[in-house]
Amino acid sequence: MLRLFAAASLVLAALALGCAGSAPKSDNVSQDALNADYNDCESRAFVSTALIRSGSEAEDRQQEIIDECMKEKGYTAK
Repeated sequence: MLRLFAAASLVLAALALGCAGSAPKSDNVSQDALNADYNDCESRAFVSTALIRSGSEAEDRQQEIIDECMKEKGYTAK
């Protein structure tokens, strides 16, 4: 359990640092709606990669999942 918590903490920190440059954007969408959509996609990414042992592999896959999820919701990257 402690290992999972540590891994999740590292992933959150890496995502916080790595996502700043590729923030999604969409016209006519409130910031609250954008945040809710991003949080939904981020949750999906964390669940989907929970069993990947390699930290860098998990981070890469999480970002891919988030990007695809946001595209499905109609957003584009800046």
